[in-house]
Amino acid sequence: MLDVARYLRMSRVKVDTASRNSKDQFDISTSHHDFAGLNSTSCHGTSRPIQLKHSHKKLRLAAFTGFPGWSQTWRDPDIHALDSLDVDYYIKFAKFAEEGKFDTLFLADGASFPGGSFAHHLSSVSAFEPATLLSAVATHTKHIGLVYTVSTSDNEPTHIARQLASLDHISHGRAGWNVVTTPGPGARNLGIPVEDGKAKYKRAAAFHDAVSQLWDSYEDDAFIRDKKSGIFLDMSKVHPPKIDSDLFKVSQALIVERTPQGHPVTVQAGTSPEGMALGGAVADFVYCANYSIADGQKTYNSLKSYATAVGRNPDHLLVMTGVVVIWGETQEEAERKFEKAISAWPIDVAVQSLAFDFKGFDLDDPFPDTSEQDVRSKGRAVAITSYARSNGLTIRQAAQHCSIGLGHRPLVGTTQSIADNLQAWLDAEATDGFVIQPLHIKGLQEFNEHVIPELVRRGIFRSEYEGKTLRENLGVPRPPNRYVL
Repeated sequence: MLDVARYLRMSRVKVDTASRNSKDQFDISTSHHDFAGLNSTSCHGTSRPIQLKHSHKKLRLAAFTGFPGWSQTWRDPDIHALDSLDVDYYIKFAKFAEEGKFDTLFLADGASFPGGSFAHHLSSVSAFEPATLLSAVATHTKHIGLVYTVSTSDNEPTHIARQLASLDHISHGRAGWNVVTTPGPGARNLGIPVEDGKAKYKRAAAFHDAVSQLWDSYEDDAFIRDKKSGIFLDMSKVHPPKIDSDLFKVSQALIVERTPQGHPVTVQAGTSPEGMALGGAVADFVYCANYSIADGQKTYNSLKSYATAVGRNPDHLLVMTGVVVIWGETQEEAERKFEKAISAWPIDVAVQSLAFDFKGFDLDDPFPDTSEQDVRSKGRAVAITSYARSNGLTIRQAAQHCSIGLGHRPLVGTTQSIADNLQAWLDAEATDGFVIQPLHIKGLQEFNEHVIPELVRRGIFRSEYEGKTLRENLGVPRPPNRYVL
């Protein structure tokens, strides 16, 4: 059981990241190409050779699954703009990801609209409720994980516990949830009190604990189903939660028995101190945004240290970094694709996507210090600000470069340079894997056809799935039932 009070104390503690073994430092510039006089975060080669070493680790890969044209690519002539309402599109995407042996799909979701970006938001997320959509996808796939975003600010534990347990049974053990906190509009739509940042994370920790208790309502062998005796359920192995707090009140067992994975996989997205403390305490993998290996190492070490501080094996917490991959046969072709993609973004929409308040600034002013701003995603905000200010970007340039990946790093290059870059991050212990964000389904196909075989050839990615469940493929343990000694 998560000690919420201890978790909240941990979020205020500066963990000792230096206690982890120092590994080789990879100080690499990720581009020699100059966009508007600036180094981009693409992998167009390096100003110094990347020193790769043979890694004994295997990359973990998730395929980001938003709306078919989530990054303004719905305007591309080759994209069907109505695919957001076509379940067959998502099934096709999932099958491609499974052919590439990705660990999991990662379905973004949002129940409210950030101020001033209603149309942009609708063009960037799936129209379908995610559990319903992924239940359909589950019946057409066999191996790939099915992870979707759940806001603990906008939901209640019993409903979400049943939803995820159902998906885990339907998929035979491939479900997962991305635990996030969200701004006020979604909560207001449901009549849930709107909370500030720290209160949101207190709710998130308590929410996760309540859901976990519900998943442990039954021991693994509680359901006997003995036709001869007529005994369906061993009541001595039923453990209704006893939650009576100021946030949640839960007193009845879940109506779904314990799932193939015990608990569906928990993902956490957020690298604020509160987010990392929560991730270190409960997550199987953390989805984060970083633009440099040095920043990645800092996040990696912090998260592993948070896990160690609460008594967890740090190897059971995976760090997954978001990256927008744009592939080309040549560097020039990849760069043309990148330029085409960023040109599709109206500048006002691109600026809104950064989620900062730029009132009083000209778009061609240097990117300001945003540390005092109250933003939706603190970790993402730090990554964008660090990248923009260290590279001398203006607000306009930062919006053009960062909006394409919703705050994640663009990786623009050829098979060799993309593989070099991904391996460099893995070797440097800046990440355990990546959430690959293709601009569209064609981008996923290109990654499968060109980059995946190179990663397999290097010995850093699987050629076949190792297990049957998402936990088995990720290499994270099945949690024991808290009521079984």
